[in-house]
Amino acid sequence: MAEYRVAVVGCGGISRLHVGGYNACERTKVIAGMDVRPDQLEKWGKNFEVTALYTNLEEMMEKEKPDIVSICTYPDTHCPLTIKVASYGVKGIICEKPMALNMAQAEQMIEECDKNKVKLVIGHQRRHAAQHQFTKRLIDRGELGKIVAMWGSSPSNLMDWGTHVVDMMLWYAGDVEWVMGQVDMTPIKKDPSGYRGGYFNITPVVGYFKFKSRAVGFFETDLQPNGILGNPRIHIRGEKGEVEVIMDGGVKYSSWDSPNWTSPSLFYKDAFHLEVEDLCNCIEQDKTPLDSGRDGAKALEILMAISESARIRGKVPLPLSQKAAPLDLMSDEGILKED
Repeated sequence: MAEYRVAVVGCGGISRLHVGGYNACERTKVIAGMDVRPDQLEKWGKNFEVTALYTNLEEMMEKEKPDIVSICTYPDTHCPLTIKVASYGVKGIICEKPMALNMAQAEQMIEECDKNKVKLVIGHQRRHAAQHQFTKRLIDRGELGKIVAMWGSSPSNLMDWGTHVVDMMLWYAGDVEWVMGQVDMTPIKKDPSGYRGGYFNITPVVGYFKFKSRAVGFFETDLQPNGILGNPRIHIRGEKGEVEVIMDGGVKYSSWDSPNWTSPSLFYKDAFHLEVEDLCNCIEQDKTPLDSGRDGAKALEILMAISESARIRGKVPLPLSQKAAPLDLMSDEGILKED
């Protein structure tokens, strides 16, 4: 089997999950890491026995010439780092979510990766998880009938966690025709140097979607992680039955003919490992990754459309014409104020 040399940009907590996925894959080997924080970089290198450590991206790319790069930094750096890494002609990039801060950035990332023939993956690794794969098969086999409605619940952070829930809703039900939404407009924080990564953290948020299939979707934040409904989840109702899938847990389903809930026995495997295996297969077979850049952009578009609907106080058709972040525009217009 081919062996792909892997470099990691951003050596914080999420990078450890990426490295675990690469270490579990026989075709990949982590050979370098880059972080602007020398202490964090040294600790990371010792933990994973990686000796090629850099505080400068260009130096790492030129010296190590990796085949695959994981970008595990804050969201406000995803776009410039993806564009820079793609210019070195790597075979694949796994970029953490949210993909970008606005649609203009997302489109730039996709364009640059297409130009350089780079397979771009956005970190919606839950598509590979056993409970979500099972749910997708139920839908594709028609066991639920035509999807009628869907409800997704998310923890409070719209961009960081909401992107996972929305991405799964899109994977299950397909493209969206239009969006309506509302956000809390009380003072909020935006800290480019902190965990939020350059975007506004707003909650609660509600969104209402009309899918092109004519199904409807409802999305909300702020009930999780310790709220009345427990773990984040998606509930799907079809013409023949329904299914409830826990984002990081199990799944149960029932049909109208047999209303008792059934919980299948599933074999769970690390989703980050499966994400890496999928990327390797796509590089070798010239296929589109399951959690591709274009899929990541669609999830981001829904999040942006919810805020745009709140900004214009109306229904927002897709594709979204607003390329800037609506919350930034609302801040500029004095609708939102930072603490």
